[in-house]
Amino acid sequence: MHSSGRRSAGAVARVAVLCAALVVPVPFAVSASAGVAGAASAASAATAPLSTITDLGTLGGDLSIANGINNAGVVVGYSDLASGTQHGFRWSGGTMSDLGVEAGGGDSVANAVNDAGQIAGQATRADGGYAYPVRWSAAGVLQDLGGPITNRLGVGNAIDPSGRVAGGQRPADSEGSPEAIVYDAAGNPTELSTPTQTLNAATGINARGQVVGGPAFVWQNGSLTMLPVLPGGQGGSANAINVSGTIVGTVSRTGTLSGLDAALWQNNTLTDLGTIDAIQYNQATAVNAAGQIVGTADPECQPCAAPEAWLRQPGGALTKLDTLLPAGSGWTLQSATGINDRGQIVGVGLHNGHKRGYLLTPAFAATVNFEPAGSTIPVGYAADTGAAYGARSGGLTYGWNIDNSVNTRDRNASSSPDQRYDTLIHMERSGSATVWEMAVPNGHYTVHLVCGDPSNTDSVYKVNVEGVLTVSGTPSAASHWIEGTSQVTVSDGKLTITNATGSSNDKLAYVDVIAS
Repeated sequence: MHSSGRRSAGAVARVAVLCAALVVPVPFAVSASAGVAGAASAASAATAPLSTITDLGTLGGDLSIANGINNAGVVVGYSDLASGTQHGFRWSGGTMSDLGVEAGGGDSVANAVNDAGQIAGQATRADGGYAYPVRWSAAGVLQDLGGPITNRLGVGNAIDPSGRVAGGQRPADSEGSPEAIVYDAAGNPTELSTPTQTLNAATGINARGQVVGGPAFVWQNGSLTMLPVLPGGQGGSANAINVSGTIVGTVSRTGTLSGLDAALWQNNTLTDLGTIDAIQYNQATAVNAAGQIVGTADPECQPCAAPEAWLRQPGGALTKLDTLLPAGSGWTLQSATGINDRGQIVGVGLHNGHKRGYLLTPAFAATVNFEPAGSTIPVGYAADTGAAYGARSGGLTYGWNIDNSVNTRDRNASSSPDQRYDTLIHMERSGSATVWEMAVPNGHYTVHLVCGDPSNTDSVYKVNVEGVLTVSGTPSAASHWIEGTSQVTVSDGKLTITNATGSSNDKLAYVDVIAS
């Protein structure tokens, strides 16, 4: 899911250097910090905490680094052991597990985790040696993807839902920096550079098979597109890509101001996101399905001000993550490296003086997939099967103005990027339900809504969330899904979704609701 960010491939050396690499990241069905039944009487957002923060702990040493998170809330990264070596970890439900190292190896780093629990990273083959790209299975079995050539060092930076790893290695002659490679489920490499050594190690991959990296590029099915950068600048780098193809990264500034700005690319159009607190070097590291972006601004000098982690809501400004912390938390957040589809953020901060990986969870988040009863439920989601409004499992309350279960569909289409895009519910048929609601605490929300049907394009999608037109568009053979994200305010304890004027045959696929 997600999202991912990396340092440049030229910085790859021993695993101690590689461990600063970042990843891609993606919703729980319910908030980890607030139930929603009876939410109409909940405290207002003005008095409720904006988020909760969790110290992920360590594997016995005093340092941990969180690099990525999936939609189940599983976090990966690396930590010092009491012995001083560094091992990749998997954190879930309050427990950090050691992913171990290769036989004879000394160190490892975990960079990204998919919803199936597979993990991408790198590990050394010998104590103190160079790192090679690896993949851990959901059961924790390590697979070396690096091939037989000695000193063909590399990284595994991101992983898609099917287990394909995006990263890279040195060329076969073992000279130069790692170049972009994608490893399939069996471990077979596909080199993306033609000619070789023109693309640095890949940093992100999504469910559609789109791969990104630096210099700023997107690759899919053998087709390479270079992304636009600022005129007169020194280029840029793409760090992460979400399921709909939104890309984030960094671009070199122009004119007399040296440094880097965070960057956003949508439909091959660049938006310069600037920086925060006038910090010279800034990068966007991850983006979720809703278009929420996280990143890190770093002066990259000593002594200087400390790095700052930030969040950007769609269409908004960069906001320091420290402003979302509960009072007296003891934290100063220095980097943000991953975000999942329910808005949970991971990164690194100082907690009472100790450098630790963290998990920042919104005060409320709910993610719901519209599907027939008995269909596979996407990881991290609750299922809406068309039932009338009422209490659901996990403390959620949601549903339709009348029973709408006969209007659910599961297409099982090969063109669907994942299960969320394969299922749907009609909300504009004769006799169907027309209003969907969810009980939420009063306050402000980022709402991401997807409409579509992998098998048909017989609609004009226009859908309101809290009276705000959030989805508006007509599907085509090239694009079966239309989506949108809105910032809305709830004052009556229920978030409401309705058909908008001009719609025809509206179909909902899934919705992400995140307190903001």
